[in-house]
Parts: sequence; C-alpha cells; structure tokens
Amino acid sequence: MTQSVRQLRLTFLLTLSLFSAGLLAITGYTLWRLNADAVRAGYEISALHTRSFEDYLTQSLHIAELAAATSVTENDGRPDLAATEVAFLATLRNSPFLRSVSLVDDQNRIIASSNPANIGQTITLEDFLPPVSGAREILRIGVPWAGRDFAGGRRSTEDAPLDADALSFIPVARSLSFGDHAVTILIALNPDFFVNQMSQNVHSETALIKVLRYDGTLLIANDTDARAGTVNSGDLAALVQTDAEHGRFERDTDDHGGALSTFRASSLYPFIVITHLYRDTALQGWRSEAKALVFVVGPALLAVILIAGAFYRRRIQLMTQRAEAERLQRINATVFESSAEAIVITDVNADIISVNAAFTRITGYGTDEVIGRNPRLLASGTHDRAFYTRMWTTLLNEGFWRGQLVNRRKDGTLYHVLMSITASRDTQGRLQHYIGDIVDITERKQAEERLHLAASVFTHAHEAIMITAPDGRIIDVNAAFSRMTGFSREEALGQNPRILKSGRQSDEFYATMWKTLVENGQWSGEVWNRRKNGEVFAEMQTISAVHDEHGNIQRYVALFSDISRLKEHESQLEHIAHYDALTSLPNRVLLADRLHQAMAQAQRRKQRLAVAYLDLDGFKAVNDHHGHDAGDQLLMTVSTRMRQTLREGDTLARLGGDEFVAVLVDLDAVADSVTLLSRLLAAAAQPVHVDDLVLQVSASVGVTFYPQTEEVDADQLLRQADQSMYQAKLSGKNCYHVFDADHDRSVRGHYESLERIRQAMTENELVMYYQPKVNMRTGMVVGAEALIRWQHPEKGLLLPGSFLPVIENHPLSIELGDWVIDTTLSQMEAWHALGLDLHASINVGARQLRDPGFVDRLRDILSVHPQILPSCVELEVLETSALEDLAGVAEIIQACSELGVKFALDDFGTGYSSLTYLKRLPVAQLKIDQSFVRDILDDPDDLAIVESVLGLAAAFRRQVIAEGVETVEHGELLLQLGCELAQGYGIARPMPAAAIPGWCASWRPDPTWQACRTVRRSALPLLFASVEHRAWISALIHYLKGERGAPPPLDRHECAFGKWLDAGGLNHRRGDRTWEQIQSLHRSVHELGTQLCTMHARDEDQHAELERGIRDLLELRDALILQLRALLQLAERPAGQRQAEYRPAEAVTQRSYAAGTEG
Repeated sequence: MTQSVRQLRLTFLLTLSLFSAGLLAITGYTLWRLNADAVRAGYEISALHTRSFEDYLTQSLHIAELAAATSVTENDGRPDLAATEVAFLATLRNSPFLRSVSLVDDQNRIIASSNPANIGQTITLEDFLPPVSGAREILRIGVPWAGRDFAGGRRSTEDAPLDADALSFIPVARSLSFGDHAVTILIALNPDFFVNQMSQNVHSETALIKVLRYDGTLLIANDTDARAGTVNSGDLAALVQTDAEHGRFERDTDDHGGALSTFRASSLYPFIVITHLYRDTALQGWRSEAKALVFVVGPALLAVILIAGAFYRRRIQLMTQRAEAERLQRINATVFESSAEAIVITDVNADIISVNAAFTRITGYGTDEVIGRNPRLLASGTHDRAFYTRMWTTLLNEGFWRGQLVNRRKDGTLYHVLMSITASRDTQGRLQHYIGDIVDITERKQAEERLHLAASVFTHAHEAIMITAPDGRIIDVNAAFSRMTGFSREEALGQNPRILKSGRQSDEFYATMWKTLVENGQWSGEVWNRRKNGEVFAEMQTISAVHDEHGNIQRYVALFSDISRLKEHESQLEHIAHYDALTSLPNRVLLADRLHQAMAQAQRRKQRLAVAYLDLDGFKAVNDHHGHDAGDQLLMTVSTRMRQTLREGDTLARLGGDEFVAVLVDLDAVADSVTLLSRLLAAAAQPVHVDDLVLQVSASVGVTFYPQTEEVDADQLLRQADQSMYQAKLSGKNCYHVFDADHDRSVRGHYESLERIRQAMTENELVMYYQPKVNMRTGMVVGAEALIRWQHPEKGLLLPGSFLPVIENHPLSIELGDWVIDTTLSQMEAWHALGLDLHASINVGARQLRDPGFVDRLRDILSVHPQILPSCVELEVLETSALEDLAGVAEIIQACSELGVKFALDDFGTGYSSLTYLKRLPVAQLKIDQSFVRDILDDPDDLAIVESVLGLAAAFRRQVIAEGVETVEHGELLLQLGCELAQGYGIARPMPAAAIPGWCASWRPDPTWQACRTVRRSALPLLFASVEHRAWISALIHYLKGERGAPPPLDRHECAFGKWLDAGGLNHRRGDRTWEQIQSLHRSVHELGTQLCTMHARDEDQHAELERGIRDLLELRDALILQLRALLQLAERPAGQRQAEYRPAEAVTQRSYAAGTEG
C-alpha cells in the first residue's frame, strides 16, 4: 500500500467516524428527551387515575356515613331498632356499594341490621383504623372479611389473607351517642362495586389500582390475583419515605418493565389510593417514536456510509490503476528485451520499426537489417496468396490473428513458428502499429509427428494399454482399456491399478508377479480383474518396465487382452460334461462323483446319508396334453423348487426325463431325513404357472440309507432307491418309501386293501344311504345327504370311516367319488319318477375336488341325467380340506357354480379359518359340525361357538344347517338361536334310498319346535344361563365326588349370568316377581354350592349329607332353568327376524352375556 493511499484511507475513516458519531449523539439525545416526556406524561396519567378514584371512594364513603347515621332513630334516649332497620333497608336500596348496614351495641354485638342474619353476631372492633380515641364520632375501616356479610363471614389476618377469587366485604364503623347510650353503625362495603368502577376507567393490563389502609392492609385492587388482607409492605415503605399526602414514586415489578406509581391519601378517611401505571404501557408511544426515528436515521446513516465507501473505492481504484500502468510500462520494457519469443513491431504500413534480441537469434537477421523493411522478407513461399489474404482480413476486422507459419531464415533454412499479431490502437481507436509475437516451434512440430505416430499405435491397438508411474499411479490408458474395463480415461487417470482387482487371486499371486517383474523387467500371465460394473473377467496380461538411460524405472506399460469368452467356453464344456443342460442340475457323471465323496465322508464322520430316487407323477400327461415346451418349463420350475428345499452340502441331480436323485448328507439318524423328504414332496407338488396354464404334478420317492449292515456300493444304493420309488408309486404316489423289509410288507398289505375296495366297486358291494335334512319349524324336508356304505359279505355293513381312509390319497378315491355322484343322481331320477323332488347333498373329497378333470367329469355326469336340475345338487366339501388350497378350491367352486351346482362347507368351524372361507369361498350353505351341536345343552363354549357361526352366516348371507341334532332339546335350543335347518339322529338316521319316500310322507316335527320362536338378542343371556348353570352344577358335583381337583367359581357375582344381572340385564325392575324368583334361585344355587364345598373341604365323613345336598342342588337347578324358560317365553319374537342381528361371540359365555346389556 502506497503512502498516498494510506493518507486517503485515514482521512476517509476520520471524517466518516466524526459524522456518524455526531448523528448518533443527536439521535440519542432526542430519544432521551422523548423518553423523559413519556415518563412525565405517564406520571400525570397515573396521578389522574389516583385522584379520580380517591375522590370517588371518599364521596361514596361520605354518602354511606351520612345515610347510615341519619337512619338511626331515637326512642326515649335509646335507638329505635325496628325503625332503624327499616331505615337501613331504605339506605341499602339507594347505595349499591353497600352489602349491609348494622347497629352494634357497647358489647360489640349486632342488635339491628338490614340483614337479619347478622343480628346477634359479635364483632371485634379493635383492629379498625383509626383506633377509638375518646367519644369522637369518626368513620373507621376494618380489615377485609371473607364472605358476603358478617353472618357466615371470616375476618382476614396478616397470616391468613383472603383468596384472590373469594367473595369479600370491607367493614366500616362509626360511633354514635344517644344520651348515655353509645352505639356503633357497622357498614359492610361491597368491594366488587369499586373494582368495577376501576375497570371502567383502567384495564388491569395497563395499570394496577390499590386501596390500602394506613397500616398497608390491602382493601381493594383491580388485579384478579390480589389477595385482600395482605400487608403491602413495599408500597407502605415507599409512602413512608415520601412523607406526604400525595405524590409519586417508581416501583419495580416482575413484568411490564416496572411501574410509574402515584398515591393519594383520603382527606376524610383512613385509606390511601395507589396507582401503578405500567412502564411498558406508559412508554408504548415512545417506543413507536423511537422505532420510527431509528428507521429514518439508520438507513440515512447507512446510505451515507455506502456513498462515502463507493467514493473512497473509486479514488483508490484510480490511484491503483495509475500505479499499475507505470509498473506495467517498466515490466513491458524488460519483457521486450529479455523475452525468449521474437517480438516484431511495425507501423501502420507494416514496416518494421523495432525487434528484440530473440528475433535476431531465431531469424539470423540483425536489427539494422530489418528496420524499415516488410516482414515479407521472412516468407518461405510455402503459403499461397489466399493464406495471407485471410490473415490480413482477420487482422483488420478483429484486430488479432494467430496461426502457424513456415518461414525462412537468413541462411535459407525453413522453420515453423507460432505467430500472434495484434493491432494496437490509441484511446480514440486509431491504429498505431502492429505487434507480432513469434515462437519457434520447429522442434515441437517434429516431436508431435513422432508422438502422433506413437499415439496412432496406442489409440488403435486392439489390446488394452495402461501406462503407470513407478509408484503405480495410472498416467494414461487407451480406448481399448476403456472398452474392456468400463472406466473412462478421465476416471482411470491418477488411480492405482487396484481399482481392477477382483479378489479372486490371493496376495501371494501378486507378490510373485511383482517379484518376477522387478527381477526380469517383464511378467506375463492370466489375471482375473473386475470391470466398473462389477463384472469379473479374465485377461491375458503382459507388463513391461521402461527404464531411462541411467537404468531407473520411468514407467510400466501393461498390455492385456480379454479372454473371458475363451474361459466361458472352457467353463461351458466343463458344465456340459457334468451338468444337465435343461435344469443345470448335476448329471449322472457328477452325481457319481459326489455320491462317492459323500459315502467316504459318512464313513469318516460316523454319520449317515440318504439317497432319494424321485420320479414325477403325471409328467407324461403334461407332455402329451400341453407339449414338450410346457413340460420343460415344468421340469425347470420343479427342479429349482426342490433344490431350494435342500441344505448346503446336499446334492440334487437329474438322471434324465422326469427322474431325479437327491443325496442327503450329515444325518445323525434316519429320522433326520423325514423333514427333507417332506419338503421335496411339497416342492414337487406345488402348482406351476406356464403361460395361461396351471400345471401340477407330484413325486414318488424311494429312499435308502448308507452305511448298511452289509457292504454296498454307490450303484447298489441307486438301485435300492429306484426299487423303493416304484413301491411309493404303488402306494398311491405323492409319498416316499424307505427301502426296508418291514415297510415293504406294510405297503403290500395296503396294496391288497386297495384291490379289495376296487373289487367291491365292481361287484356292487358299495351302497348309498340317505339322511334327511329338514326345517324344524315348518316341517319341510329340504333335502337328503348321500352317505356311502360297504355291504361287506363277511363283515356286514361298514361305515365309510373303515375303508375311505385307505383310498384317501389314491386315484381310486377319484373314481369312487365320481361313482357316488352318478349313483346319487340316478337315485334322484328314481324319486322324481315317484313324484318326490328331493335335493341331495354329496360329499366330495379333497383329492377328487382338486383333480384337474373334476369340473369336466361333473358336467358329463349332469348331462347323463337331464331330468335333474343342477340347482338340486349340492356338493359338500370339508372346511379342513379347503384349507389346503384356498385359491384352487375357490376356482373349482366358481366353475361348478357356473354349471348351476351349489356348494356347502361341511364341518364348518373346525378349520380355524372360518372368516377367510366365508369371504373367499362362494359356498351357499354352512354345515355346523356335529361336535359343536352335540354338547350345546351342557357346554356353554359349544353353545357360544354355534351362536357365532349363526352370526357369521347371517353377516355373510349364507344358509346354515346344523348336524348332530340328537334330541328334541337340541332342536329347541337351535331354533331359539335362529337355526331352523338341521339333520341328525333326533330327526332321522341314515336310511336306504327305498325308505326315503315313506319317511318323508310320515314325518312331522315335534310340536315344541313349531311353537318355538327365536330369542331376542337381549334375552340371549337367559338362554346361556340355563346351559351355563347346568355345566356349573355338573362341574361342582364332579368336584364333590373327587373327580375334579378344584371347584368352579362359587361367587354368584363372578359367573357370567351374575355379572349380567348386576349390569341390569334385560332392564329388570324391582318388584317384578319373576325376576325376584330368578335372583333368589340364583343366589340359593351359589350359596348351597358354597356350603357343600365347605363341607367337602373339612374332609369329614359326611357322605350322606353331601348326597342330600347334591339332590337339593339339582332341584334348585331345575327350578332355576324352569323360571328362565318361563321368562324366555315372554321374550319371544317373530321368527321372520331370527337371524338378522346375530353376531359372532368372541368371549364365549361372558361375551354373550355382555351382549344382553345392550338390549
């Protein structure tokens, strides 16, 4: 920084600082004066409020004093109390600020009052101010009292002031004399009246007004948080210091920024009014003025500073530019003479007027030889006239030209130059001269030609080339490198070749490579590298070290070729030799190798291995019906799924066609293979989607184990597994068979059973029985369920449970199922010919239903019986069967529904997924499983389940039929729940087809069923109560007889019915005789049960008494159930509403009772 610049900056800063300080001082003084004016005005406003309210309060007290004093009338030298009370009431009506006016005798007891409740109250007047002095009749003020009046009121103390929100009054007393008698007028002032007067003039957020006694006791304040009766020591101290009747002082506050306080003592009475005007409020106007002033002065000062700064920078810039120009002139002169580049300066006519020393060195011409001459003397003749014309056109138009030329030296040799010519003009734009800058680039041009040749080889080489510095840093790569590795040249430069490292080769490999490179100067071999996209590839690489003339390594050059295709071809040949072309599983060759290794490993580890031979069932049919492409897709999908089920170390191989072998290793016992074999079977049996087809096969698996008691080789293991596989196929397929003699005998027995059932079909030993289904209320026969029986020539009539499980997973089950459907439809035609059109329901097995041809066969069977409407046929599928393949079963049911055939869900509730089925399976009817229906009379849980099923059916609009109705009571209870359709031994046993017409003609429902009505939802707890108490008493009797470890809950309030009663179930009323009897019986049942349990717990020989108590308990139970039935008859409703409101019971009995309270 120059001296002149430093002086200028000092002057600028001093001037700017003085100006800013003056402006800020003026602004500060102005703000101070405005603040003082605002404070003074605030004190005046505070004093105005103080004086105004003091005058108002003094006048009010004076009026009250005069009115009260004149209200006391005299009679014979004594106060006339009756007249005085009348006068007091008149005074009270005209004085809204008074609560009461009372007269106190010399014993301080109220003897007359406008409020009669005050009479007789004793008032302490010692704490009134000013204190009594002689017989002066003066107005004295007491401490505030809590309450509305003296009657029920409480005086405050310094330790116990009044609550802020408490109702209060201020007592005021004045003494009067009547001859020899002295009395005191006691006035209760209403402080709320004066607070309202304050609030009309001053808001509590603006100022705080207080009324204090001379001792500092707070009487009135407009602050909602102020507590009357407190001693304001702070305000009192300030008043003592001023020692005046009125004045002002400043008070600190926790908020509002302090207060401008004024006070004024009453001229007549002992109180002081203090007004605290909050400083924030008083200075609000000042703050607005201050902000406005700052908003004006601040920007003005900033503008002055910015303008002065701009002026200062401009001055500095001009001074700097002048100094820089002088410096550049000196530098240019030095550069001109010392420059290594030739510089030529010509006049406007292009005649040379100056050259530097470099010009002479490059051209050979001295300064005297070229001054005044044209630069054409350097022309070589290699450029035509058009070249020079373009050069001068560019120079004249743009003022600059740059290009390469071939010139001729003084000795005649040619040389290459890079020339820049600039037209120099003055400030008016007039041309002054031309300046030429000449660089001899002859050696560079020669080097470029050599480099161009090398670069052509580097660029167009097929092999990737990478050049690195001695430290391994990449300094160049060619295009083939980028194509091969994916790294662009820019990404590779500066990196280490480790960016290509794949990790396949060990550190020892690279250590050996560098050792060879250092010792021999070259290394060649195969390297696995990684492309930028992560792909690993093989390359043939040659690395050479390049040395300088001193033998030091300058760089390394690596050439490499991509041999991935060659390696892939080698891998393919190896894969073809050892793997299956379609599934990529090991083939026979690799299987044999792995099996030998597994056998040797099992011997070493003392473990077992399993060889499983798998053959796909039904694969030939897929090829025949859908073609080999579909079969190949099926094989690939199934093989993938089976391979995924195995563990690491296990082997799955394909032998060809649809045959596979699995080698399962590391088995501690034969049982360890069961899970793996089951997974293989499940994977093979999963449906496979091929285009729009859904294909499904299964697998037959033969298994053998190694080692065995006898020495066996790998081929023997495969033959044993193959043999067992055929045994699995004979067992019905989709299973596995272990190579074991005992198991083989079992399989042969199973095979013989299958053949016997097949013989029974051909010899007509299988017959159909039918069980009617009825509407219990109307008596209508709604259909019959077809049930198969085996009329065995030796064993008699066999139920299906004794023979159907044998064929459950065998194709014979499909054949038998189709026979049942066809036979039932034929029987329906025979009934139709007799005039009996009866619907029939037929059970369909899971295997039959999921068979791919089921729908087509059903259509064919229906077409053979045209007299039977498909809507009269109902197929029943077990819920547990549907669980196995929900989506597939739903599609089959939908397809059958399109034929007109209806479906029912049998054994509903046993599959633990009822909601799912109701939502997804398009079935028309639900059959409640007989295991739930059979025990509903004695088991509240089963009753609740049945109720839940009915509720689900109603919610999903499904018809319901109950199985297992064995007695009239079962039917009655179901009807009360809203279920009308039923079947069971209580209606009819399964019978031959010939007996059905006669039974239908003669059957009549039980009269109690016809009279039974659906119970209202709110009355359901009565129904549950009967069942619950029957079950409760049964459990209690089992306990008393030693058949149960603990008694049921004995407290009547803990049973579900008791809780329902306690909650006001069914809105029972006191005085209702039926309810009283039920409650009495319920109480007696639980009390007797408690007594019997106590007797049983004594462990005394009281068998006879217990038996007698049990008989009494049973009688009470019957009486309670009878009363509950009677009450249910009153709660019956029309049958047409029997299912509309049912819902599932979630908490079994208790949830059902709780529902009753909603009625």
